[in-house]
Amino acid sequence: MRSSNVVTGAGRLRLPSRHLLVLLALAALAGWALYSFVQESYLSYQLSSQAGRLRQQNQALAAQNDGYRRDTLALQSGAGAEEDARLNGYAKGDEKVYLVGPPPSPAPAAHSGHGARRAAATSGFWSWFLGLFRH
Repeated sequence: MRSSNVVTGAGRLRLPSRHLLVLLALAALAGWALYSFVQESYLSYQLSSQAGRLRQQNQALAAQNDGYRRDTLALQSGAGAEEDARLNGYAKGDEKVYLVGPPPSPAPAAHSGHGARRAAATSGFWSWFLGLFRH
């Protein structure tokens, strides 16, 4: 092979040979192919992880849908209507309802002597009454 020389004002400049240019072109082509392969592999990895997350979400939604179906069937059969009514505070006509809550606050003390004695007696009664239920 023959290399061509270019003469410049400072001296001779040697141009790369055709063989070197072919090697550079092949290296660029190999780099491009490698980059394409890595990019495709990374995309495949991301898509497979996304598919796994979507499968998990689908399973959770399917379980939730099954629960909704059971609730719907129970409400349609009538058994769920009674349960729902009881959760909302309803009772049958022949049932007694007992509400359990905090003890009532003591009555405020009256200013007069007669009212104060009555309030003290009432307060004493409630403290005795509530003491029966304490352990």
